[in-house]
Amino acid sequence: MTYFSKEYEKFLAEHFVYDAWQFVLNVQKNVVTAGYCCHVIDSLISKMEQEHKEWQDNINHEVSQQFSKTGAAEVGISYDNLPQFKMDMFGITVDYPFLIDKYVKDFFQYLRNALDAMAQVINSALLANNSGNIEKVDYNKIITVLKRDQQLQVFTKSLDVLERIQSSSEFNYLTEFNNKIKHISDAKMIMSRELFGDGITNEIGAFFKKGNQFSSVDIQTITKSVYDYISNEIILLFDAITEDIKLDAFIEGRIHKLQYYWQMVKDDPRNSFNVIFTEVNNSIDELNDVISILFVKTAEEDISSLNCDYEDILVRDKDENYVGRFILDEVITDDGLFHYRKYKKDTSDGHIAFIEQANKKYPIKPLLMDGKIVRVGFNQEEEDQ
Repeated sequence: MTYFSKEYEKFLAEHFVYDAWQFVLNVQKNVVTAGYCCHVIDSLISKMEQEHKEWQDNINHEVSQQFSKTGAAEVGISYDNLPQFKMDMFGITVDYPFLIDKYVKDFFQYLRNALDAMAQVINSALLANNSGNIEKVDYNKIITVLKRDQQLQVFTKSLDVLERIQSSSEFNYLTEFNNKIKHISDAKMIMSRELFGDGITNEIGAFFKKGNQFSSVDIQTITKSVYDYISNEIILLFDAITEDIKLDAFIEGRIHKLQYYWQMVKDDPRNSFNVIFTEVNNSIDELNDVISILFVKTAEEDISSLNCDYEDILVRDKDENYVGRFILDEVITDDGLFHYRKYKKDTSDGHIAFIEQANKKYPIKPLLMDGKIVRVGFNQEEEDQ
């Protein structure tokens, strides 16, 4: 299965962990951006080498011409006629080394972002109803969580891959590099060219972090090796996560669809109302004490989703009697993310719950909900409008 695809998006919806899809897309974005940074680094270094070689060729040509004419040659070299390694970016002159420094740091940060986004995928797709606060989730934290007694014997496939990545030299390097430049000091980029020889140095300087000595390394070598390793391991981690998702652990009480009933009585707003509900056969006790709702609707190849922000949800039985309700059990904030909203079972009488909700006049979401609209007292022309 291709993980950045409509097929995988549908798979997540079918297993009631659709909120994980937004984090899957974030993984993809960060890996692709890290790959772009890697390409830019290679191109800039190649451009520097090309310009230096052209400068050497010009010097050699000048020396050769003088020697052929006089039998001797003399060339004056000043700073102004050395290779400048600069380019124009939207009217700003920028040094190649500056750009390389920037893109190296961006590269490691985006790859680390991708790994932390994988932790968010696991938090939402595997832990589901037991998921932690997304603001406190990162790669190392999710490993700690999966090792807890409740999850230790459940998601073994994902945990094995997570720990393998965590113990790798590539993960260790990118993690400590990021920590160093964020919390301690800048990283040293060592870039030099022999004036007339072939010697070239493009290195990230040595540093010491958490008891580990990291030696100077060639920029292109380390970025390529880290990118190849992490991007490949992310796919293997998706393989494991996908198998663990099929266990359908911790998704009890999740709902993707609600229904509505809308009665419109002409010239009688007091008897016009609409209500939002979920259906049971006979009793509200058929549902869990806590339900989690995210609107998700699949239409052919497209999936539409929307957060459920109603304060309460009615429960209606097969005979169209309202037998209870669920009350929103969390604070709604607008963070731009999809959430399975938690609703707690309420002990209110169904008829009272119905009257209270009908007075709230909730908006319906016809593209994501099924329902019935009853119009009373309207003529045919009005019905068609």
